[in-house]
Amino acid sequence: MTRILTAVFGLALVIGVVGLGPAWLFVVVAAAVSALALDEFLALDAARRGGRVGRWFLLIGAGVTASFALDPGAPVWALALGVLILLTAALARSPGATADRVMGGATGLAYVSILMGFLVLLPRDALFPLLGIVWAGDTGAYYGGRLLGRRRLAPVISPAKTVEGAAAGALASLAAGVLLMRVSMQAEWTPILTGVVLLTAAAGQVGDLAESALKRAAGVKDSSRRLPGHGGVLDRIDSLLFAGPVFHMCLPWLR
Repeated sequence: MTRILTAVFGLALVIGVVGLGPAWLFVVVAAAVSALALDEFLALDAARRGGRVGRWFLLIGAGVTASFALDPGAPVWALALGVLILLTAALARSPGATADRVMGGATGLAYVSILMGFLVLLPRDALFPLLGIVWAGDTGAYYGGRLLGRRRLAPVISPAKTVEGAAAGALASLAAGVLLMRVSMQAEWTPILTGVVLLTAAAGQVGDLAESALKRAAGVKDSSRRLPGHGGVLDRIDSLLFAGPVFHMCLPWLR
């Protein structure tokens, strides 16, 4: 029940922000989500490396994500500034842990802040199809795996994931993606549209496995306990982080 209530609240929030709110509100929310996910990533990375940068660095991560709303060149400069500040702060505090903090912070900026920024780049009418592709895929994979799962997809990284679950997730993504693109983007069904949906869905599943590998390396089940019944923020957006850039790059094929 807790899992369902959290999902309903999250869905209502997304509909309100994406569908009804002004553009600046989505940028603010995306930056805040990016900061929370970056915090969880840094904690996972610190469990493996042994040292992490302070929470002040979350403001840099949020700024990198928000900078995608400005112009195409802004994220590059924001990333460079973030790494420079990170390096300066790390050297000023403790040279012995500099490498761990710099590597963890720079990787977090690339993995969380920049990839999250691609959602800010997307047109508003493309956000719901992307979210539908990813969330329908996650749901289909979860329940398809529980009902039909037999063969392990990636036993070393995530023993619970199955080939059958991945296939069910892909079918769910295809159905949701085609429907939402038709409603939100007025896109006609074509083989190209099908390919874009399936490619985006596959990227999302890779993103899910990537975060599973991070958690296994850190020896934890969830990235945090921020979302009751769902784990952490990074657990909820891991698929989006990989699916968003792929969908953005494929979007011109659908226009």
